[in-house]
Amino acid sequence: MKRQTRVFLFAVTVLFLGCSGKKTTSQETSMMMAEVYRICPKADVINVENKVESKEIEFLCNDQPISLVFDSQGNVLYKESPYKPDAMFLNKAKRKIQKNHAGWIIDEISLIETADTSFVKVEILKNGIEENLFFTLDGKFYKVKSYMTTETWSQKTLESSAYYATLQYDLLHSTKQFDVPEVLKEISGLSVVGDTVIFCIQDELGAVFQVDLRDESLSTVGRFTDVGDFEDVQVVGNMVYILRSDGSLFSFNYEKFSGHSNQIMLNVPCMNIEGLFYDAQTNQFLLSCKEPSLGLRTTDKKQHKRDVMENADKERMIYSVDIQHNNIVKPVLSIKIDDIRSFVKKHYENVSTETMAFNPSALAIHPITKELYVLSASERMIVVYDGEIIKQVMLLSPDEFYKPEGLDFLSNGDMVICNEGMKKGYLQGTIAVFKMKK
Repeated sequence: MKRQTRVFLFAVTVLFLGCSGKKTTSQETSMMMAEVYRICPKADVINVENKVESKEIEFLCNDQPISLVFDSQGNVLYKESPYKPDAMFLNKAKRKIQKNHAGWIIDEISLIETADTSFVKVEILKNGIEENLFFTLDGKFYKVKSYMTTETWSQKTLESSAYYATLQYDLLHSTKQFDVPEVLKEISGLSVVGDTVIFCIQDELGAVFQVDLRDESLSTVGRFTDVGDFEDVQVVGNMVYILRSDGSLFSFNYEKFSGHSNQIMLNVPCMNIEGLFYDAQTNQFLLSCKEPSLGLRTTDKKQHKRDVMENADKERMIYSVDIQHNNIVKPVLSIKIDDIRSFVKKHYENVSTETMAFNPSALAIHPITKELYVLSASERMIVVYDGEIIKQVMLLSPDEFYKPEGLDFLSNGDMVICNEGMKKGYLQGTIAVFKMKK
């Protein structure tokens, strides 16, 4: 590649990295591009994607596609490149694939290299559906962990915490965990039905799926619409309700689904609603806002904007909605982020709380204690409320929880959490069950 072309590509990369998500400094950009050209002096950059927690640079090296993924500080998280395994690996992998995925064929094989390990990603196909399987270099199944972390705690921090040992759940060790099929890779919400069935949705597809906890099988319940950003789901009797982030609530009878759904718009004063839960005691839905409440609108638009910005780092709201009586919306809980920081600072050693955020992604009422559990995907944690009082804060290990988006309980109190996978990465969506301590 000529020097002028490389200079142009570098300038384009700087532009891309600085145009979306978290601002990238010129020093971080220089570090990332230096790593690209260290790996391949004649790299031809073809795509740059900037996310909140990571940045990915895709380039061609001698006509071979390579991806480098960096954390928010510009450090390499992993490298993905084409891989040609030997015959021994292929034979082992094919036997395992046929045993667990009969009828699937191998599409592509790539090598994932991190700072401390390397493993193989095998893309398999069947009837147009794609799944990713992961293997060690000698052909054994490999359990992938998350390398995308912004938290100031780790698995070791939580393992050594005296407070963590007193929590109602051991969230470091699930009693059951499994990857969901590729169609649910971006799983964003779940609802437990009868202790053995989980209804699920994913972000970008207007369809409800059913997963059987006993054998992990998947079936489609129904496709209710096409477009949207779907965040949570609740099953009430024979009705299934799906929340879209803009406040639209879809519903249909899943036992007699005709292909048509009802849709209403909830007048909840926030822009991004992610959590939905049906409270059987009040016969109302609870909704959690991921972003600050818009509050009461005024004619002074500048003042209104200042009010919203002022609360951005301070408060998140939970509302109740009575869909049986004119969809009346009422505030029921103000989540004070400073109170969460104070609680964490008091109970956890060596955990920084200065920049700690809390953006609710799901909520559920415990079937036994009746306490309210609120899950935040950012700064992975669960805050437990007894009324308006914080009862517990459960920090989640970034090694085990990539993006926790859904929360519900079995009737015996066991907790079910779903994790969204990487849209363009090696982590699959997962469902995990955690036993309630007696």
